[in-house]
Amino acid sequence: MLRFFLVSLVLALPVSGFASTSPLAPPPSSAVQSNAVPTTSTALRQQAIEGKYSLDEFLDEVTAYKASRPVALQFKPNRSNLWFRFKGTILQKTYKSAVFFTLFNVLLCVKVHLNLIPFFRENMEKLDKLWHMQMSLTTFILAFFLNRGASVWNDMNSFGRRIQGRLNDISILCSTHARRDGNGNVTEKAQKVLDTIARYKRLFPVLFYSSVVKSHEILTTDSALLGMETRGLITAEERALLLEMPGRQRHHAVIQWIGNVMVQACENDDVFHQRANLHYTFLDKMCQLRATYGSVPDKIDDRLNMAYAHFVQLLVDSFLFVTPFAALADMGNFSPFATFVLTMFFQGLLDLTKMFLDPFNNEGQGDDGDYLVVNTFIQEGNAGSERFKGLTKRFPSIWG
Repeated sequence: MLRFFLVSLVLALPVSGFASTSPLAPPPSSAVQSNAVPTTSTALRQQAIEGKYSLDEFLDEVTAYKASRPVALQFKPNRSNLWFRFKGTILQKTYKSAVFFTLFNVLLCVKVHLNLIPFFRENMEKLDKLWHMQMSLTTFILAFFLNRGASVWNDMNSFGRRIQGRLNDISILCSTHARRDGNGNVTEKAQKVLDTIARYKRLFPVLFYSSVVKSHEILTTDSALLGMETRGLITAEERALLLEMPGRQRHHAVIQWIGNVMVQACENDDVFHQRANLHYTFLDKMCQLRATYGSVPDKIDDRLNMAYAHFVQLLVDSFLFVTPFAALADMGNFSPFATFVLTMFFQGLLDLTKMFLDPFNNEGQGDDGDYLVVNTFIQEGNAGSERFKGLTKRFPSIWG
């Protein structure tokens, strides 16, 4: 909208004053609306998922035990590596705006040199003074805005790692306390409990992230549950129980299943040693886990005050609108380059903040950039569910 307004303004600038003599006029709003196709962002994202993955491929990926890529884009912190990066950087997201405003400035330069807009030439100093005043304010506000966005991204990454950590805590507690025979091998009954808890630990992240990440909404469907059953992630009985619950609430049930298995196992002498200590430590870890995963949707909902984001958007847009005019008044023929650089950095700061505020790419802000890869959280959790259980099937003898 801002770009359309700028182009219309320059094309309509008169030979003298601002009285429009251009035959060009924007189409009536009704004509524009008649061609619009209402499409929700969720529907678009669902189409993108179905176009990129089949449901079977998606399920194969989230049930894998090896991460297909890092949680965030990796880089080497040296100048030569960073200078030649484009994919995943803010340059990829911002260069179109920078090119547009530069071309707009070039068009403005042509009109000024041809003396087609004398009104502008007479008021260049006033506009330049306004622009310099606004530059200080915009720089100051954007710096704080970026810091706020970065804190949201860091918090979400921390929540994902802490969820993995609490689940791994449960794994090592169960594996360490599992009852063993005289040869150090886990007993049959204890092994069954360990296997069940490990499976629930793999199921929980899949159902949890499907409730908060739009790209994973497909995993809330009945077909997805059937696919999980065929892959051994759930049983037929468990699938029937999950189908009775709302799709976005199923992960709460899985956490209770883990707790129920542990409570029953702690009542049985044949499953765990030191059952009382294990029980209380387990409950503490479960409460920490619930508090952590409950913070994720809360953070998404209250990531930022709307009035704050609205104000910053208006501030940056108005600054970028004045930049081609003020750059021409300040730097003359050098103004196209100045316009490109200023747009790249100021628009880039705003886009970078929006990317930080959308860490799971629910709103498409990270399509061209760096966002948290949820499948990696899930895949690393899958590996963690078997790590301690698999490494400690047998303990060495300590008594000789």
